[in-house]
Amino acid sequence: MFTAHSQASSPADARRLAAAYLDAHCPGADTEAVQIVVSELVTNAVRHTPDGTWSLVLRHEEGQLVLEISDDSPELPTPRPNPPLDGRGGLGLGLVERLSDHTAIAPTTRGKTITAWWKLPAGDLAERSATEH
Repeated sequence: MFTAHSQASSPADARRLAAAYLDAHCPGADTEAVQIVVSELVTNAVRHTPDGTWSLVLRHEEGQLVLEISDDSPELPTPRPNPPLDGRGGLGLGLVERLSDHTAIAPTTRGKTITAWWKLPAGDLAERSATEH
């Protein structure tokens, strides 16, 4: 498992750390898609929380890569069917939904957590199981 916090990382740092985690633990994962999702969700957390507080967790479990971004804003994002292309945002959640296999948004006591899942290639699972035992 990998965790980053806003106090120690910028969105760019979070992308680099996520890529390093994938290289070490999920080499068959789509690194580019995961980095875009990390970038979108961390940037939104920075933009929409009063102090830019967020945390990122990456882990692999049950044949999947799981990415969670939590922040302190209680406002839940809603996908926009036709976001304006005026540079003011609105594209992020749609990108996250398209680039991951599944997403969920859940309120928490402090704000919310957005989770994205990707199925891992079967080769990654066999390789990981062999190295864990």
